Amino acid sequence: MQPKQIKRISPNELRFVWNDGRESVFTTDFLRMHCPCATCLHEREENRRQGLFSLPIANQTELRSLELSGRNAIVVTWGDGHKTGIYTWEYLRTLDSLR
Repeated sequence: MQPKQIKRISPNELRFVWNDGRESVFTTDFLRMHCPCATCLHEREENRRQGLFSLPIANQTELRSLELSGRNAIVVTWGDGHKTGIYTWEYLRTLDSLR
């Protein structure tokens, strides 16, 4: 499973058209709140344990760039410089089912 097309459809939305015909639209807020890097995963887990939730700060959900990572993922550079999350195609499809 991989996208045939990835397109920015607004300043805060990305559309993925998958090779099986499915389309996924993600907001940048949603993608950043589900960053798969170890730091973000740990922060989310700690917040859950304490009954807290994170609110995005300035520039945190601004999408600066997208880069392919190999043949099965993208790396997003966010407005605050964060870019350690690797969003695999499989992970993005899983996220699509959460919306």
